[in-house]
Amino acid sequence: MIKKIIDWSNLFSLALICLIFGLDIFIKKVVLEHAQILPLFVASFFGKVDLWIDLVYNQGAAWGSFANYATPLLIVRFIILFVVLVLFFRSKDLTKKIAYSLVIAGAFGNLYDTFSYGRVIDMVHFIFFGKSFGIFNLADTSIFIGLITLLLAKKRVEI
Repeated sequence: MIKKIIDWSNLFSLALICLIFGLDIFIKKVVLEHAQILPLFVASFFGKVDLWIDLVYNQGAAWGSFANYATPLLIVRFIILFVVLVLFFRSKDLTKKIAYSLVIAGAFGNLYDTFSYGRVIDMVHFIFFGKSFGIFNLADTSIFIGLITLLLAKKRVEI
């Protein structure tokens, strides 16, 4: 009876969205408050991969692409978010629901930045073998993990 009243997968997914969205905003505020000490070296892995915290304002999409097309990019982001929300509410598979939740949380985080700061705040900077990989944030990571999870969930069903 309780299961019919409360959809636990939706409740869990909503909590996940709120957690990631809140954590993303918190991390970005901390980075902005401490911008004067950035860039900040964090760690080196295997002597070839360095992790830095740096502050970059990104007005475009991944790697700053489409920065000169702010309005069309914003429209595309809203369309994609709408589609993902529809897929989320139609999905009965818990793995897919979690994956959609990760994408939604990341999208909300980056849209929040766009409306609050006029651009997205990025800060995680990996340097592989002396080459910059790019700078990203928790919202980007959440979107990426959500998309990879969706791809793996699709492969799992097809096998």
